[in-house]
Amino acid sequence: MRYSLMRTTILILFFSTIIQLSAQNPSTVFNIPIFAYHRFGDDRYPSTNTSDKVFEDQLIFLKENKFTVLTLGEAINLWQSAKPVPEKSVILTIDDGYLSFYTNGWPLLKKYGFKATSFIQTETVGGGDFMSWDQIGEIMKAGIEIGNHSASHAFFLNLPQNQIQAAFRDDLLKSLDDFKKYLDFVPDLYAYPYGEFTRDMKDVLKKEAVKAAVVQQSGVFSESSDPFAIPRFPMGGSYGSLQGFQDKAAMKALRVIATRPDSPFFTANPPEIEIDIAPGVLDVGKVQFFVGGLKNEIEIINTQGNPPSVVLKADKRLLFRRTFYTITAPSIDGKSWHWYSYLWINPLISE
Repeated sequence: MRYSLMRTTILILFFSTIIQLSAQNPSTVFNIPIFAYHRFGDDRYPSTNTSDKVFEDQLIFLKENKFTVLTLGEAINLWQSAKPVPEKSVILTIDDGYLSFYTNGWPLLKKYGFKATSFIQTETVGGGDFMSWDQIGEIMKAGIEIGNHSASHAFFLNLPQNQIQAAFRDDLLKSLDDFKKYLDFVPDLYAYPYGEFTRDMKDVLKKEAVKAAVVQQSGVFSESSDPFAIPRFPMGGSYGSLQGFQDKAAMKALRVIATRPDSPFFTANPPEIEIDIAPGVLDVGKVQFFVGGLKNEIEIINTQGNPPSVVLKADKRLLFRRTFYTITAPSIDGKSWHWYSYLWINPLISE
C-alpha cells in the first residue's frame, strides 16, 4: 500500500528554503535538544538502559527549570508554520517499544505531566520484552506520540548499495501496513534502525509522506537541520547521567551549511571530511574535534573562508561499525557551546 501525499512536495520545498527564511524571520530560529532513550529500569542491558531514578531526576530538572517538553511532531509543526518555539524546549524520544517504557518510563512521564515520542518497530510488538498493540494504543490515546522505527529493525546498510533503497522501501511499507491494521493510524515520523541511513533511504521516506526522521548521532535540532536526519543525544548507559542530561539540555546547534563528502561510507581509513560552518555565530578558531569521544587534532581551520570551514581526519584508523566525528565550539560572545556530529559507517564490521 502506498501512502504518498501531496504534502511531501510542499515539505521538501519548505525545508529547502528554511535557512533563508530564518534569516528574515527570527521566530524560525531555534535550538531543541532531543534525547533518545530505549529501556527503563532494566539492568540486563546497561548500554541502552536508563535507571528509574536517573530518569526521574532528569524530569525533576526539567520541571524545576521550567522547560517545555514538546513531541517531535509538535516541534516540526511549529517549524513548518514559522511559529515561535519556547526558548527552553526539549524533546524526549524512546526507541523500539520496549515493555519497560510502559511499566517504568511512562508512569514517570505522567507523574510530571510530560509528553514523549515513542518509535515502534512493528515486527516485535507483543514479544516478551515489547509492548503489545493494546498497550501502544493506550499510551497513544494518553498523549504519547507514536513514530515508526521500521518493521524488521534490519541492518539495511549491510546490503549491496544498489539494493538498500528497495529493501528499505519494502520494509517501510510493511511497517505502515502494520500501523494501519493494528492502530488505524499511519505515523509520519521515523527513526532509522541503529541510526544508520543513506541519501537513498531519505528519498524513500520523502516519497512515502514521512515528514521527518531522527538519527542517533548527537547534536541539537535547529532550523538548519536536515529534516530527514535530525540529531539526538543518546541517554543510555554512561551517557544517561543527570549531569550529562543537564549539559546537553543547555547545548546549542553548531549550524553546518555543507559537508564534503556527504555519505556515511568511506574507503580511506581514517576518512577525511570538510565541513562548512554558518558564519557569524561561533568562535571558529576554538573548534574542538572528537573521534568516538576522544579529542583529536584538527587538520585545517579556515577562519577566513566564506563560509569558514574545518577539515577533520582522525589520527587513527576507525575500528568500529559506527564512529562519530564530533565538533564543538563556543559562541563568539562565549555564552554558549555548540555541537555537531557526523556519522561514519563500516558495514563490513558487525554490530
